[in-house]
Amino acid sequence: MDTRSLICRKAVRVFAEKGYDATSVQEIAEATGVAKGTIYYHFKGKRQLFVASITEGLRELIDEAKAAVASIGDPIERIGYIFDALIERQRNSSDFVYLLFKEALAPGREWLEEISESWHQLATLIARVVKEGQDAGVIQDVELDTVTQYILGSMATAAISRGGDSSWNPGMARELKRIMLRGITATGRPDQA
Repeated sequence: MDTRSLICRKAVRVFAEKGYDATSVQEIAEATGVAKGTIYYHFKGKRQLFVASITEGLRELIDEAKAAVASIGDPIERIGYIFDALIERQRNSSDFVYLLFKEALAPGREWLEEISESWHQLATLIARVVKEGQDAGVIQDVELDTVTQYILGSMATAAISRGGDSSWNPGMARELKRIMLRGITATGRPDQA
């Protein structure tokens, strides 16, 4: 892993622990084990580091989703796999998922435009799969953007779902996925539950 990627990964943890506003570049440097100047060599400042950390994580998620879309034929299974990729990301990098939904995509943040470009790539991929499913008659013929936002919202809810003890709840995530897939599946599909 190169220094820039290492800094991004460590920054995600510090940002998740303290929040964007309370985190200093010095704290990220200490967590990463590099000089503060090294961070400024790779990033103009804390804002650019935050944006890079989120967009790098989104790029990895999008790459995983694209691999699924390329290898799976059934649109419902593709959507399920993309959903699972985000849930797997939650298991492996809960700090990233927390930052994505709690800070990065929160309304009123100055970096929303830059991060939303990456988020839009994921939405476009999902919309393409939904359209293919609608054309094949396996996904309900509902307005494309509405179905896409429903899927993204379900994914976000599942990724940050908490159980009674406030820990992440994979059972709840699986149930949300099942409900979401049932909600988009066209009536009359043989395998519809």
